[in-house]
Amino acid sequence: MSAQASPGYSLTLERHFNTDRDTVFKAWTDATALSHWFAPSNDFRTVVHELDVCVGGKYRIAMHEDDGIHVVYGEYVYIEAPESLVFTWAWEHDEDAVQMLVTVELTEANGGTDMKLLHERLPGEAARDLHNEGWTGCLARLVGVVEQ
Repeated sequence: MSAQASPGYSLTLERHFNTDRDTVFKAWTDATALSHWFAPSNDFRTVVHELDVCVGGKYRIAMHEDDGIHVVYGEYVYIEAPESLVFTWAWEHDEDAVQMLVTVELTEANGGTDMKLLHERLPGEAARDLHNEGWTGCLARLVGVVEQ
């Protein structure tokens, strides 16, 4: 996986999966699948409280760990199955209520799927670095879900 930071505090992650694009897209849009990989490590338990995958639909996902619960929520802005998902991203207990944007693009490549994840509107360098760490863990776990 490669990661790079862009000016304006955004983050780009790229990953290749040895499976078809439909399988990867489903892992992003199915509550059961999300609950198996959407957290930075196996030390978390993920609960999908809401997942309405349509433009204007909302999601709310809680990642439970010993130190507490981290809840992310947002709204789907653009969906083109199985190629693209765009959704807002905010932390429930964020005092600044920063509304970020995540774009996931999936393309068929080399007998599998290339994924590009762009996380924009990060409020600063520290937030970018923390989200890089979180997404890196999540995507490592996603491999186990889609490449079984």
